[in-house]
Amino acid sequence: MPVEQRAEKQASSTGSLQIQRTVNDSFQRALRMMEDAGYGIGENVSVVVDPNLSFMGYTFPGEGGFNIVVSGAAVDSGMLEGLLVHEMSHIYRMKSKHPSHDAEIINEAIGRIVNRGHNRDYQQKILHDIVNSLEDLYADDVAFRVFGKSGIFPVETAGRFFLSWLTPEPVASGNAGRDGWVNAAIMLRNSFALSNMARHGVPDIENRAAGLNKRFLSQLPASATEAFEYFRKVMMGLREDVTGSEFSKLLNEYLSRFVEEAERPTSRTSKN
Repeated sequence: MPVEQRAEKQASSTGSLQIQRTVNDSFQRALRMMEDAGYGIGENVSVVVDPNLSFMGYTFPGEGGFNIVVSGAAVDSGMLEGLLVHEMSHIYRMKSKHPSHDAEIINEAIGRIVNRGHNRDYQQKILHDIVNSLEDLYADDVAFRVFGKSGIFPVETAGRFFLSWLTPEPVASGNAGRDGWVNAAIMLRNSFALSNMARHGVPDIENRAAGLNKRFLSQLPASATEAFEYFRKVMMGLREDVTGSEFSKLLNEYLSRFVEEAERPTSRTSKN
């Protein structure tokens, strides 16, 4: 191997080791924060870095434990510990068997919609994404209590973070069927960001987040605004002590209302 290539490989290996060391250190601190706040998740939790992951991170159960995957971008974001606390909060919800993270309830609800013919790949992805929004809200109810005790994710930082979730423009690709689903999903993403801010006292500086959402809704028919208000009410009203049957009923109604809006014949209104 030429000297130049060997040196590059060594540097790459050194960089990877440094990244993993950074992640492991943050992982240990996040574990302690969870424990100190009363939300310990025990052992058998691992974390790895996927440098090519296009979003911040995710968690999935494995044999005898849980696995957290974070992106390379998350490592350099300055919010790695906050992300890890968020993912650990999902683990806490799963380990405590909270209905919001009950795979059987979720799969049954999505399956009902898919079996009605909404089974295209993009539709199934969107269905999983919008269910994940509810899971995220419940996870963040834990995470923000940990943030409040540790001080690692101040409300100013949270405000900037959630602002980045807001989308002010509907899509108009020319594929009316797909656009309806994508725009309905954007509406729920905007609702998620605004609801999470409100649930945790995150200020909307100069009403920028609300303004971006208003701009989005202003370009869609009035039914979109009515649907947005429904979904925001659902997200704001999520209860800690929800039972399995209550969450199943809520989730089925939530998904049915989403499909109703996604399938509604719509057209973008012209801007003034």
